[in-house]
Amino acid sequence: MNHDQPAAGQRLTFSVELDAPPEKVWRALTVPAFVDRWLAPDEPPPGSGPKTVAAEVIDAEPPRRLSWNWREAGEPEGTVTFWLTPNQTGGTSLRLVHVRGVPAIRPAANSNAITMMLAA
Repeated sequence: MNHDQPAAGQRLTFSVELDAPPEKVWRALTVPAFVDRWLAPDEPPPGSGPKTVAAEVIDAEPPRRLSWNWREAGEPEGTVTFWLTPNQTGGTSLRLVHVRGVPAIRPAANSNAITMMLAA
């Protein structure tokens, strides 16, 4: 097992304070050209080779929360959720939670809320 990678089902949480307001951070997370520039490094670490990542939006509450189904080549599928909260300086408190190896709950094709889908 590579100890640099989280195990399946493991939750990784990262928090950062950004100078930009939540609406601008939201755009950086939802406009594909911005996502590529912001989240993808210019060059992969030496010897690592390029990584292929596929992300699919599975839930959104603009501009507060965004969840992606996240698949990296050779790694278990997971879910990445971004939480955006306005901070006292006019910027954004950004929290990212990545849970690996846990299948994402996708919204219903008929637009029913997830709580309605799960109700017995």
